[in-house]
Amino acid sequence: MPLLFAKVVKTYLVPALVANFSSIVFDYFVRQKIGGVNMTFGYIEQFPVLPPSAYTPEDLRFIVPRVLELVYTSWDMKPFADDVWREADEGLRAVIRPHPPTPSPAALGEGFPFPPFTWNEERRAVLRAELDAYYARLYGLTRKQLRYILDPADLTERELEDILDPREEVADPLDPAGYATRAAASTFPGETFRVLKEKEIRQYGEYRTRRLVLEAWEKLAQHSIKA
Repeated sequence: MPLLFAKVVKTYLVPALVANFSSIVFDYFVRQKIGGVNMTFGYIEQFPVLPPSAYTPEDLRFIVPRVLELVYTSWDMKPFADDVWREADEGLRAVIRPHPPTPSPAALGEGFPFPPFTWNEERRAVLRAELDAYYARLYGLTRKQLRYILDPADLTERELEDILDPREEVADPLDPAGYATRAAASTFPGETFRVLKEKEIRQYGEYRTRRLVLEAWEKLAQHSIKA
């Protein structure tokens, strides 16, 4: 795999690049491009990476705090948090503080004035899902297209007739009984994240990522309506 170096003017844009590369939507795009087991530069140049100009200050206030909390979980990563903090404006700094803020001992030195975030598996799963849903919106996807990426067996035959049409037959894709019925009846020949789905069903008794991402999507939709 090639080694990539980010050429950005502001360090606080690096979390956006990390989140972009880590999103489930970007994972899906990459899977459509790679035909073998080697990720060459020929493939990389085809990947639809969002440019720095795609992010508004509001986007960064959503993305950066979540990426920092996911990444800065040990003292080894403090230099990264320091760099982001130094170049962030007051609006961004206000949202990347831990809640509630932890007292910062003098030993922390300059830069990000807080110790590493606590590793919490359940919270990390929610944070990743929120970023996945947010990037689906940044890429301009509809909920139906996001459902297709997460699990094409979730879509009805009529919904699959035109994936570009945002029309959905399913009013509540978060209804577990409805999802199970559609998945059992599906004759769609392909699947996207089979290993992830099967692993989570064994571990959690459900395809947790799908549920969390769609829940995050609904929260973002409600936020947009209120705004």
